[in-house]
Amino acid sequence: MYNADEYTDAASVRYKADISAENALSILDAYSIDFDIPNPFVTGGRPRRTVNPNHEEIILCRAVLLDDYSTEADIVAHCIEDSLDSAECEKYRETYEKDLLRNDMFRIRLSMETGFAEKSLDPDHWIMYIENSEGVIIEPADIALSDVVSSQDSMYSPYLRRDIPRRLMMRDVTLYFREMTFFGSDLLGSGNDYITLVITREKKTLARVVWKTSPDQE
Repeated sequence: MYNADEYTDAASVRYKADISAENALSILDAYSIDFDIPNPFVTGGRPRRTVNPNHEEIILCRAVLLDDYSTEADIVAHCIEDSLDSAECEKYRETYEKDLLRNDMFRIRLSMETGFAEKSLDPDHWIMYIENSEGVIIEPADIALSDVVSSQDSMYSPYLRRDIPRRLMMRDVTLYFREMTFFGSDLLGSGNDYITLVITREKKTLARVVWKTSPDQE
């Protein structure tokens, strides 16, 4: 049974409305879970009230469960955010499907952000896997990495009363899982109530986030 105390966060993915320009972003948000994990290269804390716009000590994460339904919302949301017309959106869809989709697999896209160093975003630092509702561990069939994107801006600190420059690095780590397990269980089917993403390092669990896929689960 699902116990909220055992998880970092949870999302209920029961949306079945037709996807449109008006609701695509909301649907994608419903399939997303935000959390953070410790940066493997930074130890110790900072003094209380010290401003750290680069959040070196932690890596901010957003995990998105991408099944057929949320994948369509992901495509539509991108077209909206980039103000693509119908022809441009169709071209983007073709590239997306060719480069990102794989037969009989679903994805968990883990968007990671750090201000410490690019090496912090290497997935080899962690063991990442999912569990079904019976607690059976399923390892990724494959892991794909995006390029690391760096951005610079500033944020205002009310405490220091000035803008503080920051440099952030971002990368998507996409985990691919086969929909059907070795034992013939459909992870996206009605017989599986939960999909749990687990991230560990050196035998320590850093995050457990769960998508509740059954309408009977609260």
